[in-house]
Amino acid sequence: MTRAYSCDYYWVESLIGGYVSRWRLMGFDAVVAIARGGLAPGVMVSTALSLPLHALSYDRATRRVSWFTQQTPAAGARMLLVEDIAGRGTTLSDSVDFLRRHGFQPKIFTLAWDDQSRVVPDFGFQIPAGCRAWFPWERESITDAFGATGNLPDRPEHDYASWAMDLDGILLPDIPEEHYLHDLEAALLRRDALEPHATLPNRDLRSLPIVTGRPEQDRARTQAWLDRHGFSGRLIMRDESRYTAAQTARHKAQAIIEQRYTHFIESDAIQALEIASQVKVARVLWWNGTRAMAVYAHEAPEMAAARAAAAVLAQADTA
Repeated sequence: MTRAYSCDYYWVESLIGGYVSRWRLMGFDAVVAIARGGLAPGVMVSTALSLPLHALSYDRATRRVSWFTQQTPAAGARMLLVEDIAGRGTTLSDSVDFLRRHGFQPKIFTLAWDDQSRVVPDFGFQIPAGCRAWFPWERESITDAFGATGNLPDRPEHDYASWAMDLDGILLPDIPEEHYLHDLEAALLRRDALEPHATLPNRDLRSLPIVTGRPEQDRARTQAWLDRHGFSGRLIMRDESRYTAAQTARHKAQAIIEQRYTHFIESDAIQALEIASQVKVARVLWWNGTRAMAVYAHEAPEMAAARAAAAVLAQADTA
């Protein structure tokens, strides 16, 4: 199964930043983005290079390329063509042909490309095998439902979103951890007898996939509770051979990536932050029992440097 490779805005900015000094020496006259996917990185590139930004429009059904912007580059302009991805489709190759027919000699920058791309760009990141680039401006394009359209959706993109949710704290109350430690079987029996929360997130949860930190050995009793209360979504549980209880957030993040869920509802605030830091393009929503709040998380560079220095010192002390 194809995995989602998160390419959030921070990742995009970092990739572009690595090329800016080189591009400044190449003497480009303009930046040309392919709308829509190339517009966000195109703005970043043109701003970093202090160059005018133009854009192309592409009709996938007819394979027609035209100018998206009213102003166009001067004849013979040296340009950097910007697109989000070079893939098996014809958008990039047709756009390059269009520019060359009009006397331009573009250099090509795509944020991502893979070994199946029709065009190998001059600049960009090669996505690892078995992965698909996942951009925030095309969040829903990663889902199977969107893929089935052949990149020609007949509904708004948000209709192709793929949601999943946590279990404990969302559908039913959490049992305090100390109860499990004191008497595991009694705590499990108490949990099995719980009724669903009176207040649930404002979505149809009956068929929503569930990604829980409960261990795989609890599948039978967990599924019985879900069946009893009318929840029929796919159940993904924690594989204890891969993830400890302390690694529950990592387990959930990997499930989101592997199943390509675009939205995830989490009841634990700390886990929500950890998941958001690992799955940067998916929308992570923390449900506090009454309302959902979007969560975004990046490791602070200053603290990351301090943590790395501490690790080096610890290693030196044990040598």
